[in-house]
Amino acid sequence: MPEHKLRIVIFSGGRGSSVLSRELIRDSRIDLTLAINGYDDGLSTGEIRRFLGEALGPSDFRKNANRLAGELNTCPAELLEILEARIPEDDGSSQGSVILQVLQGHASAHEPPFATRIGELLSRLNRACAARLAEAAAAFQTELDTSGRDFQFADCSIGNIAFAGCFLIENREFNRAIERYCSLVGLPEGLIENVTDGANAFLVAIDDRGQLIANEADIVDTRRRNRISELFLVSRRPSDEEVARLNAGGDEAARAHFTKQSVTPAPNPSLVRKLAAADLIVYAPGTQHSSLFPSYLTPGIGSAIARNLRAFKILITNLQGDADLAESSAVEIIEHAVYYLREKGRLSLAVPCLVTHYLINDPRHSEERNGYLPLGLVDTIEDPRLVRIGNFEDGVTGRHDATKLLQPFVQSLLKERRLQVGILLLGSTSLNKISQTLVEMVRSGFGDLDVDATVFYESPDPLPSDFLACLPFQVSNVWGRFASRGARNTWEILGSNFDYMVLFESSGMYRGEDIVPLVAQLMPGQLDAIWGSRRLSLADIRHAYRLLHRDTPIRGTISYIGSHVLSLTCLLLYGRYVNDTLSGVRAVRTSILHKYSLDPKHPNTNFQILSVLLGQQAEVIETPIRYFPISPQKIKRTTMSEGLTALWTLIRRRFASREPSRELDHREEAAAPVLVPVSAKMRKSSAAR
Repeated sequence: MPEHKLRIVIFSGGRGSSVLSRELIRDSRIDLTLAINGYDDGLSTGEIRRFLGEALGPSDFRKNANRLAGELNTCPAELLEILEARIPEDDGSSQGSVILQVLQGHASAHEPPFATRIGELLSRLNRACAARLAEAAAAFQTELDTSGRDFQFADCSIGNIAFAGCFLIENREFNRAIERYCSLVGLPEGLIENVTDGANAFLVAIDDRGQLIANEADIVDTRRRNRISELFLVSRRPSDEEVARLNAGGDEAARAHFTKQSVTPAPNPSLVRKLAAADLIVYAPGTQHSSLFPSYLTPGIGSAIARNLRAFKILITNLQGDADLAESSAVEIIEHAVYYLREKGRLSLAVPCLVTHYLINDPRHSEERNGYLPLGLVDTIEDPRLVRIGNFEDGVTGRHDATKLLQPFVQSLLKERRLQVGILLLGSTSLNKISQTLVEMVRSGFGDLDVDATVFYESPDPLPSDFLACLPFQVSNVWGRFASRGARNTWEILGSNFDYMVLFESSGMYRGEDIVPLVAQLMPGQLDAIWGSRRLSLADIRHAYRLLHRDTPIRGTISYIGSHVLSLTCLLLYGRYVNDTLSGVRAVRTSILHKYSLDPKHPNTNFQILSVLLGQQAEVIETPIRYFPISPQKIKRTTMSEGLTALWTLIRRRFASREPSRELDHREEAAAPVLVPVSAKMRKSSAAR
């Protein structure tokens, strides 16, 4: 990782990237930029644009600036409350005139309640903050007085008026107005960028019936069910007569007209430089045809992205449908995004140069609820290596989980931060067996891994201090500290500050050297879990059955069938065949264990973990491990009743509530330390694998 901060650019709308930027904005190691277009022309934003004459819409810039200022506490909360306030619709004109006076510090004795409230908030601002707001209001007042144009104040946000004032102060330079407004709320320069150089343009569209949608407000109107065929940027909004004439002429006439009338706004040079230097570029979810596709359409944006071959470029599809996505799918969002990044096919840019990962939410877990965006024909995506399909929703909130989406990429880029790994040795209190595991880890090169690790073991006797001093990792004896049961008690002892927790059966059946390649695969930070599988080493598993069941062939047959029943249950319930549900080597992202109150010490822990991972469609791979069977006289084996309890766990939790952070039911008294292998990455379709 270079000495500079991690540079991330997010293409955003008004609120579509809020959960993503919230995850990143407070990290001092990250230099974040939000790239936004200004084609909004609905409601008060449309009135601002009409009044100013040659200006883009301020709404999305204002929303993002206010939200980030609130996240970072860069300005008084009272200022944000003022900027977000909307002038009442009743008697808006007279209220607006009064508000302009109040903002400039000219209060009167007989103000309406709304103006009185604004005045009270202003009185709590410091002098410098109030002065900047007054300056913007004064510029708007001057334009109103001298231009001869009227302005409809009803339902207009004060933030839009302030932004318009900034635009006028900056001699009608829109991008400089963005900087000035961000300064008003205390944000640093460059955090929010316009995708273009600030030249005015209007967004129009043609739907799949060949009908013209003449403005951005209608494109995103929730009362309509639009299926957009193509977008255009034009220099002026079409008149009603022009709309009627083009609609009467049919699809080809409208398309030819707007192809001829289209404008090509120049890209923002500052944003082009940031895209060229970015480590991570994110195409956020949102209102695609108004907030995002028009940004990609900007000439030079796609080329700048394509030339940056070092960056991760992540396209996140919507969780749910939107007004502009009627009968659309996630795959169609991908196809349209690439189409506009290629400037409507004019550029022959290779897709992997534009997008390195498609993160598509699988709505399968929410089939009972309407509104989720379907996957579409995933098999038609040419290169399945670009596709990641999973449950990217935060619980059942309808919002993306930023940790699931971005953390793997961010952590893999922040290489100056060493991976934090906890290793919990289970299944034995023998110092000889524990020491053997630790020696095998060292002999296999664990000390060469760029990780910080702590090994936890349980034994009534501590390991010798001389031996511990030779180890390249920390070791902690937790004997007797797990007095009370429950995930909370376990995590108080182990700590939840690790990135991953390795759960390793140290009874002698597994080699400590297998921990090394397992942890090595965790280092990029993109996986949620890794399971070691005995079944991927067929010679080991056959040898084990011959040793353990040579005198009890019926029991051996039952054991063999039972293990496959558990695997098939996973396939039937979760769509994923689990190769070895009784393996003893596995690693899981600690945030998942902690979020879902999964106790690594619980006797049924693996099937609890497995039900969560499969249910959440986590990123999991399987790796082969060596296995040494031990006589049943020396170690406890899984009983039939424990296997049935494991089966019940998979079934019960498949149909139970998926709300996180719920203490698991400890009545699931199942197998002896039960160990779950999971196979390749979880996907809904073969194309995703």
